[in-house]
Amino acid sequence: MKLYTGIFAIALSLAALARADEIQFSTLPQTVRTSVIRETHIADPSLVTRVVRDNGGVYAVTVRENDATRVVYVNDSGIIVQSPSTTTTTTTTETAEPVVTYQQVQQDLPRYELIEKKGNKEVYKDRQTGQKVKVKRENSD
Repeated sequence: MKLYTGIFAIALSLAALARADEIQFSTLPQTVRTSVIRETHIADPSLVTRVVRDNGGVYAVTVRENDATRVVYVNDSGIIVQSPSTTTTTTTTETAEPVVTYQQVQQDLPRYELIEKKGNKEVYKDRQTGQKVKVKRENSD
């Protein structure tokens, strides 16, 4: 029993240590809290799930929005800033529509949904990626 109590105590102290850099939203400067509320349009501060301050004085405030989360970066003055360069972020950008041949579409019909057809040009939605795909049909006659 003493072993389990000791393990439990160690686990609690490690959890507290891991969260040591986190800050309560209510303890932030008023200018920072106001900026976060204005930027995210939250009505309830309980939607703030995490606040971390980096060495440069920028707060990373994680807010729950609908089914997703959003991180807002605010400096001590309450100004919204871009994420610090030390933070690793993943950004998805839409690039040019991928090139797919008509034969590829025909070989995997369940994957593609025809959206538009004009002459020998067709636009499909790739159900796996959600992207639009342009296809130019070549006459093989």
